[in-house]
Amino acid sequence: MNTTSDENEGYARDDWQNHYDNDDLRWDLGRVAPPFIRLWEENKLPKGKIIIPGCGQGHEVLFFSGKGFQVTGLDYAPGAVDLLSRALEEDHLQADVLHQDFFQLDENHNAQYDLMLEQAFFCAIPPSMRLTYVETATRILKKGGLLAGLFYETGEKGGPPFNTTPSDILDHFSDNFHIETLEKTPHSVEKRKDKELLGLLRKK
Repeated sequence: MNTTSDENEGYARDDWQNHYDNDDLRWDLGRVAPPFIRLWEENKLPKGKIIIPGCGQGHEVLFFSGKGFQVTGLDYAPGAVDLLSRALEEDHLQADVLHQDFFQLDENHNAQYDLMLEQAFFCAIPPSMRLTYVETATRILKKGGLLAGLFYETGEKGGPPFNTTPSDILDHFSDNFHIETLEKTPHSVEKRKDKELLGLLRKK
């Protein structure tokens, strides 16, 4: 696989697509992340329009579509979009699937979403893009909208995935979001146990 020379700059679009071409989806859990199921069971997620950036195969897209949410999943790897589109058709579910760069969402998405789900996307982008991530999330969420995120604290250098600490979240999001919850979740799958920070961040 070809990656950029700077370990802090991550993968290009072709690098992600190579994973799909080679059926090497090592990051994929093969299921919905259990902390999200628990949030839904506890009625902590607002019904309405959800956006899920970097959705990959889209397990969360499928799950929340089946629960009556209006879901938009997006990924800039064609392989991800193809897999998700087929899965929605096979399961007879409806969702918007965009072959799209999250950072280039146009003004039609401004203040459109009640909820944004973060699942292994913030840790996948270069750290230099994190402020742009926050700006984009702020732009597309409605006032009072919720960002529900699983942030990956790898404890390792380089990436992707890039290490994300509680300080990283506070430093990047606090100006635009109220941090309602930010703590290690006990509900992670085994291979991510003690590495996932569950955050509920409310747009100011």
